[in-house]
Amino acid sequence: MFSLSDAQTITDPVLREQIEQHPRAQELLRAFLYPYAAPEHDFLFKAGACEPVAQVDIARLANGRIPVLAVGSNRAPVQLGRKFSHQNLSDAILVTHGWMDHHDIVYSAHMTGYGAIPATLAPSPGTKVRVAVTWLTANQLSHMHVTESVPVHYSYQQLHGGDIELDCGLMPDHVGAYQSVAGHIFDQNDIFAVSAIETQGRQFKAFHQWDMIAYLARRAGYVMQPKFVLRLIDDPTLRKAVATRFPLK
Repeated sequence: MFSLSDAQTITDPVLREQIEQHPRAQELLRAFLYPYAAPEHDFLFKAGACEPVAQVDIARLANGRIPVLAVGSNRAPVQLGRKFSHQNLSDAILVTHGWMDHHDIVYSAHMTGYGAIPATLAPSPGTKVRVAVTWLTANQLSHMHVTESVPVHYSYQQLHGGDIELDCGLMPDHVGAYQSVAGHIFDQNDIFAVSAIETQGRQFKAFHQWDMIAYLARRAGYVMQPKFVLRLIDDPTLRKAVATRFPLK
């Protein structure tokens, strides 16, 4: 659940007020606030809450786990809670942070069922991007595949760990990554970075989530308003049409 005060992060005052006053505000906040607030420090997600973790404990907690990049909402406690708190997966999830060279986190060319445009990883020579790594058990990874709609929306790949430097000092040889099947290139070869993710030397234009939704709405001939986003949530056919390279006119 989101608090209405979370809407204060939306910089468009008109949109913010419309969301705050809407009876379906929770659904709208879930769409517009992606990729959601997350701690900047390493933490342990356990029993629906996140706990700080001491650096001396990180190697022990990661031992035997599978490192998987979390480039979008999977680094956020609210999303981990939504995905794992109601499953028979009681083991805690370790989340560590670091930097990845020569990449950026950008918007995927598809839309989620809850109305957000999700993230994916893109090559970007000279850019360093802030990333998180979730350390999962085999059962947790299997469940994460389901929540990521593998192989429909994402493919699961193994990336070399050499481009990643974690704050805690762990150096995985490889990390798993969910890469968008739809890609990340929009009209006129545009690529849009996720502005909520910190970078150094960013090459791409950065958009907030609400800017990205507005971009898709405009190119499909719609006005970006809360009722439009709710239509996308309620109508899978419209959602797919708006998110494709050749939208409805």
